[in-house]
This record gives sequence, C-alpha cells and structure tokens, in this order.
Amino acid sequence: MDRRVEAVLNAARAGEASDIILKEGEIAAYRINGRLEACGVPIDSSFMDELFRNLANASAFYPGLPPSVDLAFECRGRYRANLFTAEGRKCAVLRVIRDRVGSLEELGLPEMLVERIARRKGLSLVIGKTGSGKSTTLAAITQEILKREDAHVVTLEDPVEFRLQSKRGTATQRELGRDFSSFEDGIYQALRQSPDFIVIGEIRNLSSLKAALTAAEAGHGIIGTIHSSGASRTLTRMLAMIPEAEKEFARFQISSVLNFMLSQQLEYSESGPSLDYELLLNVPSVENTIREGRINQLDNLIFLGEKLGMKRFSSST
Repeated sequence: MDRRVEAVLNAARAGEASDIILKEGEIAAYRINGRLEACGVPIDSSFMDELFRNLANASAFYPGLPPSVDLAFECRGRYRANLFTAEGRKCAVLRVIRDRVGSLEELGLPEMLVERIARRKGLSLVIGKTGSGKSTTLAAITQEILKREDAHVVTLEDPVEFRLQSKRGTATQRELGRDFSSFEDGIYQALRQSPDFIVIGEIRNLSSLKAALTAAEAGHGIIGTIHSSGASRTLTRMLAMIPEAEKEFARFQISSVLNFMLSQQLEYSESGPSLDYELLLNVPSVENTIREGRINQLDNLIFLGEKLGMKRFSSST
C-alpha cells in the first residue's frame, strides 16, 4: 500500500475515527464521535489511483457508468471499503474495524441475548440504521456463541468484516459475491453445511426474509440484521414485503419463530459514543399480538415487559 494511504489509515485509527471519506480533488475527512472533521490531507488522482489499484480492479470503474464495490482489506488493521465514482472522480468511504471484537457487556447490551439464542434458536434480529453498530453487535453475539457453544456457525457477510476466532465452536465466514451470489442462496446453501447457527449480514428483501424464516422453522438459530428502527416499525416493514394473500401465514410464521428484536442507535456526547437500545422479547403476549396483526400494540408490550428484560429506548422513557 502507498505510504500516503497508510498514513491516512493509521491517523484515522489512532484518532479513533469510525469512517474515512476520500474524494479525488478534495481534503480527506474523518468521522470522529459522529462528526466529520477535515484531516488536512489533500487527495489527488494519484492517491485514489493507488488506493483503487490496491483494492479493486480499477478498470471496472471506467469507462461507462461505474459500479459501486464493497470489500474488506487489511493494512495494519482491518477496514471495510465502498469504492465508487462521483462525477467521474474516484471516491471511497472506509470503515475502521476495531482490532478486537468487544463483549456484549462492553457494548452495554445484556448478556442474556446469547443465552436466549442458544436455548431458543429461532430468528433473532439486530435492527438499526447505517452507522448504528449493527455489525459490531452481530460480531459480539457470534463470538460469544463460539466461546460458549460446541457449534458450527456459518456467517453470510457483505463483506467479511471482523475475523471471528473459533473457540468451543467453529466459524465458517462466507462473503457475498465471492462465496455466494445472494443472501437467499447463501442461506439455502448454509442449510446443507451442517450449521447450528446462521448469521446473516443483512436481510434486505422478500427472498432473503423468506429464506431466513424457513431456516428458523427448520430449527436453526438465525441471527440477522435489518436496516430499520424499532420493533413495531420493523415488523410493519417486514409484513409490507409480503404479498397480501400471504400476510396471515407470514404473521403466524414470524410469531412462531421470532426470538427477539434488538433495535439500537448510537448516541454521541463529549465523552464519546454510547449505545441506546430497545429490546422486544417474544413472550406469549407478543407472539399472540404479532399473529393477530396488532403491531401497533408492541410498544406498549415492551413497556409492560420491562420486568421480563424488555427495554424501551432511553429517549422514550
């Protein structure tokens, strides 16, 4: 890797930046504690040419309409990258991946989530918007399962971010585009790979949702993420994917296999980022409410279920 590129990456990691934004002809910027800060390094065409040459086939971006490429790479630390062009200029956004997978306790999340996954299997969802820390939470849950359970965990990622360490259990990490062609295909392939748990980087559409529900019905532990916010809004979005004639069955299916829905968001202050979350556990009252389609009542059930371990976002209390 070019020394200029390495210097930008090293400074970002040392400054605890979460993201690096690079645009040909502009000053590089770091996202630190949720805010963008210019780092004073001008990014010229040779800088971006070197970055693209090292990370991807630059010819794929020119001529014609360029694609956007997602990948992960290592350079004295691990990064996730999105390479693209804007008005003919090469651009990249790099996510700094921490060297160590933190524990749920360190993230401020209840450790009983892993206990529920191991005991109940079913469908466990981590929900949040871009930059809310879903991948970090997913990695923490998965690493804890590998530590506690004699299990085979198959992960489906876009791209592979955190390198998981096999402990009592063993992990098979697969990458979209390199190891499988779609999340739907990856889920069905994983069912033939002797999994105890399948970790899905993102449930994006109806086909991947149906595949995840089918796998959960088969008795596997399915842990996935959805780009959304809040349990009631997410369930409404999930059901909106389903054709009208199939909605009643879909509510029954979801209510039967759902384990929990963890919705999270990052809050920023002078002391740094902190995680706020909402947790819906699929207890009998929740299962009946989902089956009957009374999704608007879930927020109240979370409030009533706080003694059972459920939790509302702090901002809603």
